[in-house]
Amino acid sequence: MRHIAITALILLATSMHAQVPHWALHPRYSSIEMLGNGYYVVSSNGKFGMMDAKEKEIVPLKYDKISPFRTNAAVLYNNGRFAGYMSDKGHVKEFPEGQYEVAEQPSFYDGHLLVSNINGYFYLRASDDQVIGPFTGGMPFCEGYAVVKVPKNQKKVLGGDFTIQLLSAKTGKLERLNLGDYDVDDVDFMSSVSFGKCIIVLKKRFHEYDLNKGTLTPIHTDGNIANKKSRVMANDRPVIINSNEKGFDIQFKAGQMTFDPLMRLSSIHFAGQEKKAVAIPEEIKEEKTSFLASKAFPGNDLLGLKYKDKEILTAQFEKVQQLWNNDAIVMKGGKYGVVTVDPRATCRFVLNDNMAIGFEHKTAITNIKAVCPPYMKPSLMLLSSEDENCHINIDTRKENTNVETAVLTYQCSLNIPEEIGLDKSSTSTKFALNYDGLKFTTNTIPFDTWYVNNYTVQLMKHSIEGSALNAEILVNNNSQNGRNFFRDVTIEAEDSVVCHVTKITEEMYSARFYGWKNGIVRFSVDITEDGCPTLSYARSIAVGTGKKTTQPAEEAPATSQAKIKRKAPKSKPVVKEKKVFVPN
Repeated sequence: MRHIAITALILLATSMHAQVPHWALHPRYSSIEMLGNGYYVVSSNGKFGMMDAKEKEIVPLKYDKISPFRTNAAVLYNNGRFAGYMSDKGHVKEFPEGQYEVAEQPSFYDGHLLVSNINGYFYLRASDDQVIGPFTGGMPFCEGYAVVKVPKNQKKVLGGDFTIQLLSAKTGKLERLNLGDYDVDDVDFMSSVSFGKCIIVLKKRFHEYDLNKGTLTPIHTDGNIANKKSRVMANDRPVIINSNEKGFDIQFKAGQMTFDPLMRLSSIHFAGQEKKAVAIPEEIKEEKTSFLASKAFPGNDLLGLKYKDKEILTAQFEKVQQLWNNDAIVMKGGKYGVVTVDPRATCRFVLNDNMAIGFEHKTAITNIKAVCPPYMKPSLMLLSSEDENCHINIDTRKENTNVETAVLTYQCSLNIPEEIGLDKSSTSTKFALNYDGLKFTTNTIPFDTWYVNNYTVQLMKHSIEGSALNAEILVNNNSQNGRNFFRDVTIEAEDSVVCHVTKITEEMYSARFYGWKNGIVRFSVDITEDGCPTLSYARSIAVGTGKKTTQPAEEAPATSQAKIKRKAPKSKPVVKEKKVFVPN
């Protein structure tokens, strides 16, 4: 099969390389979320936890819910209530039930989670498990800053006076802003930071604050900062913030501003003018460059997998939920698991120890090996033939593992190819590997082969008697294994010469030739083993000018080289119906 790249086929090397997909997580789970760093959030029997790619439990499956990961952290819940948080590497920080409740935005932003209790609002920082607060109120962090309501009296956090300020995620402290002639007590409203800027209302007057430059710019309906009458002014103090289905809005004397759920400015509408949309930064997502770039493909209502546009697993999954990096979330048997591919490893399929195969008879006995990475267990491997002309003897299974490879070996028998000659030619056979319940795609293994001529044909003696040429021919089988295979020996004369053949023994044949018209009798000795091509030995015997004589003819060569002789397949004889009469 294939992994990162399939090696070129070398016909003299009877092997094939294939990529190695295997289970990172066996299909045992109700749901799986990839975190992209070798960890997976999984659920089973209504409980959530975390596993690594070796199926080691990193976080026990004991939580009722785990929120999606944002900035490398997720929120944990039990009994419908906040139970703590977890990093994408498995670090868990738990809190007693009821200690905190998650605020309006139940996710981490810039590594901070906004929570609350009877003592106020707090930010839980996942990087070092710090708790920042208490505050009278707050918004999620955006671009490293969070809008917070800072209590003036720590004894009256939720019920007392407060100022509106910016909290820095980097320092965990309040950011000092350049407010010019104003101070923090003059701040009536502050939006979240977007593209390094935020909206600040100071004594009912709207401003744009640039955090990078530290500048405060008044907002005008006509853009003319010299026109005091066009300044944007709030209707009330404090500024009234209204909730809507898309976030928040603020009405001012000359129009309206809208904000998204994170309190980032999304539009401004001045009375008598068209509404102006304001761009909001998109959430930065981790790049998901994937080796598994191809989609799953259909087959018999099931799905398989491709890797770098090469099929690696046959159709066997009910669903393929997600492809990411070297991983694929799949459903098999109604449960989800993760198939992964090692881009640095391949399985190698070796036939006949990488040597060409010479067929002496109808079948050649050889071996097939699956040579895989050492972390694969031979006990979980199963090699099957996908070719009707190849049979694996399962009783010959052998397993071997060392520091470099895991090897599964079988003895197999190959049927002689239909097209084969005495010279080397190329053919192939097919095998498929099943590992740990995953069926790899079929691998075609090319190999060189030829038909081994184990026969010699000898003319023992010949003579002319009247009108007949008598010849005795010896057919020897020199096969090293000494086995006697069924064979058919025929002797055919050329040039309309009549030939009668008598079989004396399995090796010895007597032939009588009649009606030759010139000084040479030409004939062939054809030897055909069952299921094998015909070996044809061309022979000739000099018999003079054609005058009939009882003198011995000229001595002929004792042996000759064979050639493959292709014959049209014999038609099956027609079986006549026999009638059987049964007496009454």
